Order: sequence, then C-alpha cells, then structure tokens
Amino acid sequence: MQPKTVLLTLFIAVAAALPSPEDVVRDKATNPAATGDVSIMAQKNWQAAGGCKTDWDEDRRCLKTCIGEAETGKCRNWKSMTAVIQGGCAFAWRTCRCICEY
Repeated sequence: MQPKTVLLTLFIAVAAALPSPEDVVRDKATNPAATGDVSIMAQKNWQAAGGCKTDWDEDRRCLKTCIGEAETGKCRNWKSMTAVIQGGCAFAWRTCRCICEY
C-alpha cells in the first residue's frame, strides 16, 4: 500500500472510533404525585432501554422513557427525574441515561 493510503485509512478509522461528546441534552421533570416532604434521599441511574438512537430528543422521548421505566419498577415513588442524552455511539447516534431522585 502507498503511505498516503495507509495514513488516510488510519485517520478515517480513528475518527470513526472516537466517542461523540457527552451530556448533549438534559431534561428534568418533577413527579406531580410526590406530596408532602420532597427532600431527596437517594439517587439511582441507569441507561434507558432502546440503546443507540438518533431521535432521543424528539418530543422529550428520553424523559418519557425514563419516567415510564421508573414507574414500572426501576425507581418507584420517584420525586425528580433527569434524562441525559449522551454520546458513546457512532456519529449522530446517542444513548439515554436516566437519573432518578427519590
């Protein structure tokens, strides 16, 4: 192979392997059912089901997924939910991380 070809191939491979920027979008919600004392005692976080997607930010999809997963058992009786759309996938693909305070 020609040295230029090797360098170009290496550059493309490294550029494709680099992670995308972290913490792209944050969205937060407070549980309307939380009454009385709303002090935060603990925090859980997990990656939402669905893995790498390009449309986590459309129509608050990440936050809605986090709230749905919390109410089905991941974080019952949550008081505050934060959804963070993160990088870590190839190019424009992102993951959704849920942070539940209860």
